[in-house]
Amino acid sequence: MTIIFAAATVPVNPAGAYPVMTLKQLWAGLELKRRMPQLFLAVIDTCEVLEDDGESVLREVKFKDGGGVGMPPVIGPKVQERITHIKPLSEESGSGLETFTSIGSASRVLNIVSTGIDGGLNLTFSFEWDHEDIEAGSHAAVEKQKEYQATAPKGVAGTLNAIREMVKEGRL
Repeated sequence: MTIIFAAATVPVNPAGAYPVMTLKQLWAGLELKRRMPQLFLAVIDTCEVLEDDGESVLREVKFKDGGGVGMPPVIGPKVQERITHIKPLSEESGSGLETFTSIGSASRVLNIVSTGIDGGLNLTFSFEWDHEDIEAGSHAAVEKQKEYQATAPKGVAGTLNAIREMVKEGRL
């Protein structure tokens, strides 16, 4: 088994961003994303929440057009994920964490809200994809890591853009 990593950090409120999002708004968007990911990711068709205890959600996501059956990170037309949130302690705390664990796979994602040295909010997505079919350290592993790393910043930016639009519309 090979775990292939990728990660990206994006400022939540870069120069010129409008509206400037608060930690509360950002977190509300991430809360919505764990229950309704199809609003954020075009590849997702539907999401059914199977369990929800407030901190942890078990969901089953159905992907459009099969989702690349057998090809991580999407391991089939449907996938079950457990998402756990460690919400910010206060508006001033500047950090929070959500973990996504794929059921039946060693794949997982961390979404980390943090405060940078300049005091601004950052959002980091860290991905760990389980590839049983790729040998560790191989050329295929390196190429797959490059591919995932190239898309990671787009995933963070897309999530922030969707949340910002919801804030503009008054939905968050």
